[in-house]
Amino acid sequence: MTLQWTFVASVLYVEIFLVAFLMLPFISPKTWQKLFRSRLASSLSTYSNIYFNIFIAILLLLFAESVRETWKYSEPLDSEELRKFPEAENLYHMKLFRAQRNMYIAGFALFLWFVLRRLVILIASEATLMAQSEASMKQAESATAAAKHFMEEKGSLDDNKKNTVTEEKDQSHVEKELNQTQAE
Repeated sequence: MTLQWTFVASVLYVEIFLVAFLMLPFISPKTWQKLFRSRLASSLSTYSNIYFNIFIAILLLLFAESVRETWKYSEPLDSEELRKFPEAENLYHMKLFRAQRNMYIAGFALFLWFVLRRLVILIASEATLMAQSEASMKQAESATAAAKHFMEEKGSLDDNKKNTVTEEKDQSHVEKELNQTQAE
């Protein structure tokens, strides 16, 4: 394998490892968010869009090259060439195999590059949503506590009003009795 295809295969292996690592269930999205927002990651993310586009261009170029090679060696051999060179068919099939292998390696590396980017975006958005959910729950709990407090205050005010009304009734009843006793 040439240097460029060794590089693409190495990238594919690293991508497979990273996708598997990002999908581990015991590492929470909050932990990933902290890692994504670390100083090292933030310094890389300033130019990440440029890196991403350049790497996609390189992978697309290598994928196109491998498709061209596969197309080139997919045509059947002339029988004249086979008669002149007995090992030509084996050599031809070997080159076809290499071209197909390179096409699969570049294609999967390209595909996993997009999957990896999408996975990082989804993990980061899930962490943000979890933080917003926690903040909303805390806000709802504090609003519930405040509402209960106000309801208790209103309940004590209602009790005071009831007591005041009963005291006024009692007072008016006492005044009536007093007026009746004075009239007698």
